[in-house]
Amino acid sequence: MTRPDWGTYFLGIAEAVSTRADCRRRKVGAVLVGTDNRILEVGYNGAPSGHPGCLAGHCPRGLLSYEETAAMTDYSDPSSPAYCIALHAEVNALLIAGRAARGATMYITDEPCPNCVKAMRGAGVARAVWPGYELDTTIPKGEPQCLC
Repeated sequence: MTRPDWGTYFLGIAEAVSTRADCRRRKVGAVLVGTDNRILEVGYNGAPSGHPGCLAGHCPRGLLSYEETAAMTDYSDPSSPAYCIALHAEVNALLIAGRAARGATMYITDEPCPNCVKAMRGAGVARAVWPGYELDTTIPKGEPQCLC
């Protein structure tokens, strides 16, 4: 019996974390890992802590089907019927980790949106990994991104 490599191991943990997501449309999990392969923090998508969530029917976007509003369409305008109340998994992990995120790797169950990539860069995360891809978050925007 062999042990999984680090990437497979942490992506599996991210998948388990995603089961806690409070979203009717997508369940995303993130694991922030230090350079010593120790877990710094985890996060999943959902309403801010203490606020009513999507599964309880409080997210306008969560009440719409994919036919009514496609995946990856704008969800940030509070006046839009497609507004989403959730914080993304990556942001939740970064908010809790704080400065410990510098130089870390973020393992995510799905491709991060542009805002989450920006947040990871701002927090000093060195790279992001999701199934089949790896992104060096230290490369400036406009440079080649995929290291797969």
